[in-house]
Amino acid sequence: MRPLGAAITAALLALIAGRAASAEDYPARPVRVLTGFPPGGVTDVIGRVLVDTLSSRLGQPFHLEGKPGGAGNLAGELLANAPADGYTLYLVGMGTAVINHALYGTMTYDPATAFAPVTLLVRMPLILEVAARVPVASYRDFVAYVHSGARLNHGSPGIGTLPHLAATLLEDKLGFQSTHVAYRGTGPYTAAMMQNEVEWSFDVPSATLALLNAHAVRALAVTAAARYPAFPDVPSVVELGAGDLVIDTWFGLVAPARTPRAIVGRISETIAHGFAEPAAAARLRQLGFEPATTTPDETAAIFAADRARWSAVVTEHHIKAE
Repeated sequence: MRPLGAAITAALLALIAGRAASAEDYPARPVRVLTGFPPGGVTDVIGRVLVDTLSSRLGQPFHLEGKPGGAGNLAGELLANAPADGYTLYLVGMGTAVINHALYGTMTYDPATAFAPVTLLVRMPLILEVAARVPVASYRDFVAYVHSGARLNHGSPGIGTLPHLAATLLEDKLGFQSTHVAYRGTGPYTAAMMQNEVEWSFDVPSATLALLNAHAVRALAVTAAARYPAFPDVPSVVELGAGDLVIDTWFGLVAPARTPRAIVGRISETIAHGFAEPAAAARLRQLGFEPATTTPDETAAIFAADRARWSAVVTEHHIKAE
């Protein structure tokens, strides 16, 4: 029995040493970073900064790989079925990570158990905006306008997206009704705002900046506790007495569940150091994003809190993806 016991002990020690070495030596080959949307969108912009940071600091190519479809669910399914070795990652938005499971009855996986949270990348509020043709110059004007009896419509990048859910909360808060027009993604939605097809919406800062530069919208409020650096002249909802509308969204990085903790930690720490560098932070800020890296445990807690909040909104308002 002693030789057998010694052999088992040696095998266990070799396994432990192998795991430690694999984390130390990671990555030993190129890494795929999935995104759930077509090139040219928000995830593509953030993804370029991400893969540049990881490639330069870890000495292996990190490749951004777009897998659009199902509001990010297709890329999520690919990640859920990928080997848990750190060589397939997913640059994920809040919708895919915490909202979609409540929206879609056909998902083959649950992000709460299929994903290993690595880090947040950027975090940002939403911007309440109105089309330039709407006779509104401030949030208080907007409140008066929605109660004036005008027939209203508002847009979003899709059913169940955070702009859609935020608009639902605003309708509840102010007690008015507006027809929701759901577009198939950020591109068509932004084009609709440019063409005055819809009157108001919530939007991410990068998209609002582009619309402001085109003189297509006015920004009325930022869904944050304080003013947002990219919009210093736009009041926060707390300033406006609407603190219950503090809402933020984020993009983060996840790995398959059961990815070794040491590898997850190494990726997270590398991104934290890289995104703290002035050059990387400046690339993100000039597009309206605020770097906001977190530890894996902090990331998991944020995912869980947002999953509880937004799943409740989806359920309460009987919202289902079409």
